[in-house]
Amino acid sequence: MLHILRRALRSLWENAYLNAVSTGVITAALLLMGVYLTVQYNLNAIVDTWGRDVQISAYFRPEVPVERRFSVRDRIAVDPAVASVRYVSEADARAWLLERVNGLQPVLDELDEDVLPASLELTLVPGSEAAHNVELWASALEGPDFASIDYGQDWIQRFNAFLNLLKLLGSVMGLLVLLAALFLVTNTVYLVVYNRRDELEVQKLVGATQSYIVAPFLIEGMLHGLVGGLLSLIGLWVVHSLLVLRLQDALQLGIAGELSFLPLPWLALLVGTGVVLGVGAALVAVQRFLMQAP
Repeated sequence: MLHILRRALRSLWENAYLNAVSTGVITAALLLMGVYLTVQYNLNAIVDTWGRDVQISAYFRPEVPVERRFSVRDRIAVDPAVASVRYVSEADARAWLLERVNGLQPVLDELDEDVLPASLELTLVPGSEAAHNVELWASALEGPDFASIDYGQDWIQRFNAFLNLLKLLGSVMGLLVLLAALFLVTNTVYLVVYNRRDELEVQKLVGATQSYIVAPFLIEGMLHGLVGGLLSLIGLWVVHSLLVLRLQDALQLGIAGELSFLPLPWLALLVGTGVVLGVGAALVAVQRFLMQAP
């Protein structure tokens, strides 16, 4: 084993350029996969949060007096299915919108003061019967006091359907990226094997076993994948720190919460994928050479 390890390390040094190319290809492929997984992970977390926190917005008619609005709020608040209820006045709605959308002040100044209606923001108790039947519960609120009821579940369901499509497309694209990386790494490793063809042919002639010939290249492939996986994690952290967090600050994604980095099991899977990719490419390249060698 020591001799095989020395041969692998010597090959890494003697073919530094080709080995760097192989490692770089694996790094780029895993970085693309990591970015996709980060986006998918955060989108799933956001939608899960929206799904758990079942909220209903009930918009008052303009002619409903303020006293009546508070009376309706107090009546709804005692319902055991309601976790919280908050009254949002026209001024509160206007301030909320101005805080999140820059440059909207001139537009709102040209409109009526009550262009944004007052509303009740309700949050249902997670897991309650009302939360599971939010459509029926929301329809029970309909009456002369409210102009419209919005509970957003249809939008969440459509967004979930979009996420499922995104997962399918991401899986196909990830598979294509991995196949392209496998092809490039295999051909790069094949060049390394070809540079050592005289040595390998002599080993075959003197009776070296196939495992003895293949083992150093498998170690090289494992190192390619391991280093490529670790480099992709560093690149992924840089992308997350410099791009994702700045994008979050620029867009003020208060509704989305904090955009998280991938959890440790996902990172380990990414590095493991790199190792499998490196070993697999090395194995294919060496087997192809041995089949062609005399």
